Formats: sequence, structure tokens, C-alpha cells
Amino acid sequence: MLAFIFAPFYILVNLYIIHWVLRWTGCCHWICGTRAFRVLFCVVYAVAALSPLTSFAIREPAGLHRALKQLSNDWLGWMLYLVLAILAVEVVLFAVQRVRKKDFAQMQRVRQVQGGIALAMVCAVCIYGMGNAHTLRVTDYTVTVQGAGADMTVVLLADLHLGYSTDPAYLEQTAQTVNNMQPDLIVIAGDIFDNEFDAVPEPDRIAAALASMQSTYGTYACWGNHDLSEPILAGFTWDDPDEDKDDPRMSAFLAQAGVQLLEDEAVTLENGVQLVGRKDPSRDKKLGEQRLTPDELLAPLDPDKPIFVIDHQPKQLEELAAAGADLDLSGHTHDGQVFPGNLLMPLIWDNPCGHLQVGTMHSIVTSGLGVWGPDMRVGTRSEVVRVTVQFAG
Repeated sequence: MLAFIFAPFYILVNLYIIHWVLRWTGCCHWICGTRAFRVLFCVVYAVAALSPLTSFAIREPAGLHRALKQLSNDWLGWMLYLVLAILAVEVVLFAVQRVRKKDFAQMQRVRQVQGGIALAMVCAVCIYGMGNAHTLRVTDYTVTVQGAGADMTVVLLADLHLGYSTDPAYLEQTAQTVNNMQPDLIVIAGDIFDNEFDAVPEPDRIAAALASMQSTYGTYACWGNHDLSEPILAGFTWDDPDEDKDDPRMSAFLAQAGVQLLEDEAVTLENGVQLVGRKDPSRDKKLGEQRLTPDELLAPLDPDKPIFVIDHQPKQLEELAAAGADLDLSGHTHDGQVFPGNLLMPLIWDNPCGHLQVGTMHSIVTSGLGVWGPDMRVGTRSEVVRVTVQFAG
């Protein structure tokens, strides 16, 4: 399990953070150097640092489990920026030492300033990130595809990750934003849930919000890799071969929300557009299933009419283009969600976020509506994507 592989690294990083903070606080005031303060700090820190494990192990009562999961999600983000801030100020201090040819390591005033800057950086970035994660924005794209008929507006949502970091009011705001666009088509490109249906707060209220979204041709969705039931330990799924991962409540929720699920299936809209929803390869692997190839899926369709594909992960772009797809709508990447993850996404995905033309096909990837893991976004945005499709036939 990946969680066990990374566990020693996680422990060492946290021990270093504890050592660094205690060294800094000891320079700030004599009380912070006392045994009582150090013990109290270590206990409080341990509660936060162990929350990924305790939230996994403690299932009852439900209120405590939810509180620990929320603490765990927030803690992983704060820890990331604690490490980055500490490294940043240590690099600066090292550079000053080299330039001045002096050793400032034991200078109390320098340590005070160094720690204060690091703490200010962490608080500023994390507080901004937590607010930014729940600030909804609209991103617009315009594409031209072969076909006849009036232009249409397609709204793309993805990565709702309904769970411990979900605010029902945020989904109601999303529904109102979508309705203001007066779309022709709404698609949800996977990761509707966050591996645990019981984590969804007020599911009836959220389903009602999604059901309130109005469009000419309806709302369609495909599954994502998190749309199954699996325990999560520090962000990593805990695979139990004896557990039934396909939670029927998820499908029932979509039906209640007025969302039509497409699993390697195609429908033809009234304007002639052929809409295809793909299965997710990661989800299928865990369920012992297999999705169709782009050729197998698109071969039965009419190549003279537009073909839109909903595919959670932006994979097989060249194969989809060669098979005849005109528009591929995806999510999954979150655009990295938090810095520096957003800098790494281009190394992993041909289209990490935004618009990319592959042959005659347009690939559009959204950074997503919700969050996975840390309840924050830094350097990325939570968005609803509006695609204006122009037909040039």
C-alpha cells in the first residue's frame, strides 16, 4: 500500500517540523522554552498530524469521524505549506550566511524574524487557499466543429467530490450560475463523489440543487475514479477485495438529481449531436470491468454528425480524435489544485487544464468544481466551464 510506503517519510517530515517550530518558539519567549509548553505543543501537533490515521480508524460516532476527516483534509494542506515555508526561509538564511561570511544560526533575533516570516507565509497562503477553493468562477471557451445547426452552449462540470469538504450552499450557487447561462447541454465529467456516499452532507438538498439545473437537452454524466466506495487513508485508497465498491446509492442519487449516466453509451440529442459517456479506466479496474476502446465505442456512430465525448480522465486524446470525436470533455486533473502541483501537471497530461486541439478534435479539461484532499486551492480555481460550440457545416 502506498500509504505504508510513504509513512516513514511522513513521520520524518513531521518530526523536522516539530523540531524547527520548537527551536523558533524557544527564541521568541522564555515560556516557549519550558517543558510544559513543549509537551502541550507536541500533543496538539500530534492530534493534527495523526488525523489522517485516526480519521481512518475511528468510524463511530459519526460526528467525531467527520470532524477528524475534515481536520485531516485541512492538515495536509497546512503541512505542505509549513514545509515549503520552512525550506524557503532556510534557503534565504543560508544565502545570507554565505554572503556575510558569518554564522547567524544561533542569533536569537534572526531566528525570531525567520520563524515569523515563515508563519506569516503559511497563514496567508492557507487562508487564501481555503477561501479560494469555495470561490466559484466561470471559464469560457469557443470551439468550432463540423456539423450543421445553430450554435449551442455546453456547460461542463467535473470533480464535485461530494464529501467532507462539501458545502450544500456552494452547490446551490453552482446551480444558479449554470441556470443563468441558459445552456443547451450540461455534462458532469466524473468524480461526483469522494469514495464515500455517507460523507455527503444533506444529499437530498444537493440532489435537489443539481435537479434544478435547466437545459435544453438535459444533464448527462460519466463516472470518475472516485465514484465508488473505498476507505481512504491519507488520500490513498485502501483496497479490500472482499468489499462491494459499487455503491448503488450513488446511481440512485444521480437519478434523483435528474442526471442521466452514460457508461460506454451514446445518445443522440434532438439537434443531431451524438453524446458519448466513457467508463473510467481506474474505476473499471477496481470493479473488474473493462471499458471499450475509442474505436469500439465510436464506430457505430454517424461520422457525419458531431460527436461529443465525456471522459473523466483526459487520456487517449489522439485515439479519440482518430476515431472521429469532435469534442472531448474531461476533468480529473484539478489543474494540480495547490501550488506547486499546478506546475507538475503539464509533465503528466497532454492537456492538464484548458483547451487543446488534437487533430480536428477539441479537448477541454476543467480544473473542477470541488477539491480532493486539502480543502484549498492555491494557483488554481474552482470553476464552471461554458463552451460555446459553433457548427461549420
